[in-house]
This record gives sequence, C-alpha cells and structure tokens, in this order.
Amino acid sequence: MSDIKIFVTHTPDSRNVRIRHPLFYHVAAGSELWKSPIPKDMLVDHTGEHISGKNRSYCELTTQYWAWKNVEADYYGFCHYRRYFSFAPHLLQEADCGCLVYPDINKNLQKTLCMGEENIRRTAQAHDFLIAKGIPVQALHAGSVYEHYKKAEGLHIRDLQLFYKILCRKFPHLASAARSYLNGKVFYPCNMFLMNRELFFEYSDMLFQILDAFERRADMSLYSQEGCRTPGHLGERFAGIYYEYLKQKGGYRLGELQMAMVEHTKILSVSGPDAEEIPVVLSADSHYVPVLAVCLRSLTDCMDAARTYHIYIFHTDIGEEDQKIFLETFCSGQVQMDFVDISTRTAGYHLRAKGHISAETYYRFFIPDILKDCRKAVYLDADLIVRRDIAQLYDLQLGNALLAGALDPDFIGQYYGANPDTRQYCKKTLKLKDPCSYMQAGALVMNVEAFRQQISTKELFQMAESHDYRYSDQDILNIVCEGRMKKLDLRWNVLTDSGHRRRKVIQSAPAHILEEYERARQQPYIIHYAGGCKPWNDPREDFACEFWRTARRTPYYEALLSGIAPQRENGTFLKKTTDLSVEFLRRTAKKALPQGSRIRRAVGGWYWRLK
Repeated sequence: MSDIKIFVTHTPDSRNVRIRHPLFYHVAAGSELWKSPIPKDMLVDHTGEHISGKNRSYCELTTQYWAWKNVEADYYGFCHYRRYFSFAPHLLQEADCGCLVYPDINKNLQKTLCMGEENIRRTAQAHDFLIAKGIPVQALHAGSVYEHYKKAEGLHIRDLQLFYKILCRKFPHLASAARSYLNGKVFYPCNMFLMNRELFFEYSDMLFQILDAFERRADMSLYSQEGCRTPGHLGERFAGIYYEYLKQKGGYRLGELQMAMVEHTKILSVSGPDAEEIPVVLSADSHYVPVLAVCLRSLTDCMDAARTYHIYIFHTDIGEEDQKIFLETFCSGQVQMDFVDISTRTAGYHLRAKGHISAETYYRFFIPDILKDCRKAVYLDADLIVRRDIAQLYDLQLGNALLAGALDPDFIGQYYGANPDTRQYCKKTLKLKDPCSYMQAGALVMNVEAFRQQISTKELFQMAESHDYRYSDQDILNIVCEGRMKKLDLRWNVLTDSGHRRRKVIQSAPAHILEEYERARQQPYIIHYAGGCKPWNDPREDFACEFWRTARRTPYYEALLSGIAPQRENGTFLKKTTDLSVEFLRRTAKKALPQGSRIRRAVGGWYWRLK
C-alpha cells in the first residue's frame, strides 16, 4: 500500500476547522513565526532542515520545503486549510471564479468531494501527477498567464521576467514549457498538487534552486506586503510550468482535480460570561456598524457602576478595524466584549431579508447554542436607544417563561382593523390563540436553558425556511413561545412613530394597549426605531433627537452625518441612474446565466468595468 501524505497548510496564528482524515496532515506553515500556541495535533515546519522563517515571502512553500527535506512518502500532496481537492469522478458545478465554492466544512462536504480514503488512494495511484484544475484566464480578466501576473495588484512583472531568465539558464529543458505556459490561456492556481515521490523531488529541487537565485538578485526591500509574497506567487506559476513540461515530455499519467474553496473556516470560540456578568447580545453587519455604535453608547451610558456586563456582537463580516474601535471605545473593567463570527453557523441557511427587516435578525436563534453556560441573556436589536440600566431588565424573574418581551402594539393594531390581511395571516399562518399577546422581539430576556430544552436552533431555522413569515424570526418566536412569555412593561420597547403608525395603526389596538403605549412614550426605557423610517436617514423622524444626541459621542458620528448628506429631491434620496442600470445588469446576469459559463464571465467583466 502506497504511503500517501496530503499536507494541509495553515497560515500563522490562524484557528480554522480541520478535516480529520487518515491521509491529511495539517501543518502550521511558518511555525517559527507563530505567536499564539500551535495546537498539539498539528505538525510544524521548523524542525530538521527548513525555511520556516521565510513564510511571509514563501507562503505555503515553507511547508513544501520542509516535507521535501524531512518527510518520507510515496506520494506528496499539498492543499490549504480553506482549499481542498475534489476527488469526485464527475465534474461538479463551478462558481464564476472557476472553482467549487462551499460555505463551510462538514461531513456533507467530504461526501460531495468523495474524500473517502480508498477513493483518494485509487485516484492518486492511478496518476503520477495531479494538479488543481486550471482556470481560463478570461475569467480572471486577462489575456494570458503572463498578463494576469502583470495586472496583479502588488506584484511586479520584472520579477516574473527575472524568474524566467533564471529558469532558462539553470534548467534550459524547461524553457519551452515556461514560454508555452506563460503565454497560455489557462492558469493553475494555489500551489495545489499531488505527485509521486520521484517527480516531487525533481520538482522541489528545481523550484528552490530558482527561488534561491531569484532572492539573491531581486530587490524587494520597498515592496508592499503583497509584493513581499513574490516568491510564493512565482512558485505558484512554476507548478503550471512543470505541469506543462510533463505534458510536452509525455509518458506520464497526468490529471486535474477540481479545487473546492470553503468560505468560512474559522473556529468559533466564545468565552462565557463570569457568574456576576450580565450577558447582552446584539447582531449587525458591517454596514450597520455606525448605528450599532450608537446603541452601545446608550447602553453603556446607563450601566450601574456596581455591575459588570459582557456584550456579544453576533456578525459575519464586521472587520478587524471596526472591532478594534469598539473594543477601545466601550470596553473597561466593567464591560467585556466579544465579536462572535457566526459565518460557519449561518452557512447553508437561506436567511431572507424582508424590506427593512435584515437577515441579521435571525442571529438571535443562535443564543442557546453559543451561550450555553448562561441562565439568562438579554437580546437587543441594534436600532434602538437604551435609557435605563439593562441590568433591571436582566434581573426580572422569568419563572417558567421562555422569553420576556413587550407587546407589539403595531401588530395588534393591524390585527384589530388597521390591516385586515393581518387578521387572516394570524389565523391561517401563525395560528395564535391570543393575538393580543403578540410580542415585539427587539428587546428580549431569554431563559436560555429552558429555551434550549423547548426547541433546537436547527428546528427554528427549519421553520424559517419552510414558511414565508411576514415578520421573520419574530413570528417564529411568538409561535414557539406562546403561553410561555412574560410580558414586559411597554416602556422597555417603545416603537417610534415610523410611518405615522400611531395614527394609522396603533389607534386600532384595544384601548388599554393604546393607553399603555402612550404612557410608555412619555418615559421610555428603550426607544426602538423599528420600521422603515430611521433617524440616521432623516433627522426629522420621531425621537431622532435622542439618537443624534447619543451619536455625537461615538467614533462614527461623521460617518452617520455622511449618510444624510447626499443630494435630495422632493425629500427622497437619489441613486444615479447609471448605478441602477449596472446593478440591474448584475442581478439579471446572476439569475439568467449559468454559473461558470463563458458568457456569464464576460458579463461579469463588463459589470466591473462599468463599476
């Protein structure tokens, strides 16, 4: 039985999901440079003879060098923590980028890619050299592999020219293959291959001789961070050159494997709150960051100096710079904060936004899974202002209730006449026994343990995907928790008069609910800008003064101001006709044209040029 080793490289200080497989060997590339502890079950590339310290310029090639010098095998393979081979016997549907794209790593993915040990062994032993399937350079908006390198941001074509000269001088038998590949129309990406020992040793010996000579002659002292990775980029081109050389020489069993790219690989690690800390959960995307900052400013302004709080921000795309600003602005001895990237958890779910209701609203479904050690947790939408210490909300006794929340006078007003269709929707879809108990989900206290026992996160998302609920997760929570909800004082969630809902909708609610709403408006504990009209879009909105008074004391005040600065006409914001036309072109192409097709790639090229 052949000894097959496929090395999976991991970038310095990364924490990513790892596929457990008898043929996969996970390696901490550039391990000599890691600052954080390396997991005990990962290999390192700074033992024996190595160039681990060159990882910032050589990238994954430090792993290849280490394996070449220190590891015995019959077959050597290389891939990345987020890029793997497909060993499927048939071609799978590729995305526009020319490779397979999947949201996360799971057992279904391994089945889809036919990663069974015996199948990989059969595939490897039937070939001398396997490489990641080539991508037409047209899809990369280039006319040749050479032009693709020339157009690459941060790279310099003189380096590829120097690399080619050294290659021709040291190994003239490769010159023809190098010219053919660089002038060709297919690019072999990512330094991914699987080859037998004889070819691997020949390949590695030539590659590192050329790169060593290149480093002695090239001056990269003033290069950008990407430019400093030039040796790694050149090594990537050499893989294609060597493959072309073997094709020209003939006599070898060659093949190409589709490459699968995984979008979300980070391991979710969340520190639970201490016993005395009050857990508060919010969710947002990168576009909502300025609004989230205003909410947090109001939240921290009202905190009891004698209490401690742990804030969790559920997100999928908030960048490191914004996270740093939040931590510096809001964290103290009294406040801890974690940004929880839930990309891997949302992958595979189709979360539909509804008008002003964003897909992020579903993130509260993850609270029982992520905050497993909490008895209770407070959840807040980001589009609100807090005017009372949230600890008072957290301290409420829930008893047997799954949730505590305030009634929704808008929904109840719709049910009682403002929108007859809502009554039918409530009867046929929600099937609530008491519509007057319908809860607004923007400010909640969750009985975490009891909620987890009642229903799983998976079941909640199955409900979301099986029905087109008008108010998204809020409808689902009302269905699941009916009869086990504690009613909060309406002051804990005062809906603003968005779209004149007081006159048009809430006045139709039963008199006692309307009266409670009007009293709550006089002294709101939480002001909730629910609805399509927001104060950061129009400072004339209801309770907008409260929002802007708080916004002035955040690092995003200027960013919020810029949002209301664009040219206006008749009180509405404009969008350039050209922008709308280009966006229409993009949406239409995505729906009508098959993924991976030439015409779709061409339309994609036109779109980015117009943008």
